Amino acid sequence: MARVRLYRVSYRGRETSPSEQKKEIAANKASSTARHLRHDLEAFYGKKDPRAIDFVWPHLGSDDRFIRYAARIALEWQEVPLWKDRAMAETNTEAGLTALLALARCGGKATQRDLLMALKKFPVDSLSLTQKLEKLRVVELSFIRQGKPDPDLAALAIEKLNQLYPNENELMNRELSQLLIYLEAPDVVSKTLALLDKARTQEEQAHYIFYLRNLKTGWTLEQRKHYFAWFHFAQEAGKEK
Repeated sequence: MARVRLYRVSYRGRETSPSEQKKEIAANKASSTARHLRHDLEAFYGKKDPRAIDFVWPHLGSDDRFIRYAARIALEWQEVPLWKDRAMAETNTEAGLTALLALARCGGKATQRDLLMALKKFPVDSLSLTQKLEKLRVVELSFIRQGKPDPDLAALAIEKLNQLYPNENELMNRELSQLLIYLEAPDVVSKTLALLDKARTQEEQAHYIFYLRNLKTGWTLEQRKHYFAWFHFAQEAGKEK
């Protein structure tokens, strides 16, 4: 004969108030809505559909970075001539930076000048830290995919970026150092070596060492010695561990 067992289950947690329950329901509803929207945007992946441009555009400036990402990828699948001018004319900061990032990824060399000039609409002083990094990422991707800018654009970029470098924020310094080293800015060696000396972690130090290796000109003998001294320092530090 099977045994019958009785259990008493009790809840010892804090009871949720009606207002908290409403908030939870609203949050779940918002998550569901965002998920469905992202799926709608992803439906344009791999498809050339001009209707996608008008659909995705309002979401390029979404507060939800996952929605922004999905909208950008959907836009990148469309023919660049259909949205290039709209991207460069966009005045909303988040939407504009996202659209210009798409253009940096998909537009050819011929779009580089207009793209870089379009970034002037978003002054660094008006941006949050995240947006500052996004703007630098657009410039970085343009250089990677579209090549080194024309001399006048390179000089302008050096002038603008030099005003920010060195920066009080480590993440900004990492991005700025890459860009200015790539552009062979006149004083980038001295500025970067100074940051190397101040770096608080070996990872940060290694970043500056790694990118300075690409710079072939603009060094003094003392700067070269300073650079290579780090390897001896790092080796000795490793032995102590």
